[in-house]
Amino acid sequence: MMGFLLLFLFAFQTPKLSIEQNQYINFFKTASFSKEPVQKYHWVNPPNIRLCENTEVSLARVHQAVKYWERIGYEFGEIYLDRFSFCMNPKYNEIAIVLPSQGVIDDKMGATRVYTSKITGEIVKAKIFVLPSTARKERVLEHELGHALGWQHYNSKGHIMHPNWWLGGHSSYGLRK
Repeated sequence: MMGFLLLFLFAFQTPKLSIEQNQYINFFKTASFSKEPVQKYHWVNPPNIRLCENTEVSLARVHQAVKYWERIGYEFGEIYLDRFSFCMNPKYNEIAIVLPSQGVIDDKMGATRVYTSKITGEIVKAKIFVLPSTARKERVLEHELGHALGWQHYNSKGHIMHPNWWLGGHSSYGLRK
């Protein structure tokens, strides 16, 4: 009987996973396996982008990320730097790029929170959380802007919306407006 109990306990113990294993598991939790990318929400008007100065991300880097989306047909309003020390919450029709609070991004390079209208389902504001070191990495801001535009993860190697940075790329297949 004791042998059965030990086997039972061993079989149901949760092993400690490495960061790579957790990222692999998160990939399957968040990846879309559809044949086409999915845009779950959209903006009615071109959103403004407010960059919080404390992120230490340059306006030039934000403009570079925005140009990726403009090349495939998306429009944006004003892009500006907010020097206010309490820069955090996005305003109506705005994408705010902010530092993450503790636990928001964990082992990710960035995260995006999209706020939608309960009546129309359209995006009314969005918040991109990035660390200075990851925002400078190629494609991270472009990917997070994709989420702020309503796009979900898309499991295609080389795609900008791939959930894993090292498997992503510059492909914009299915995203053209």
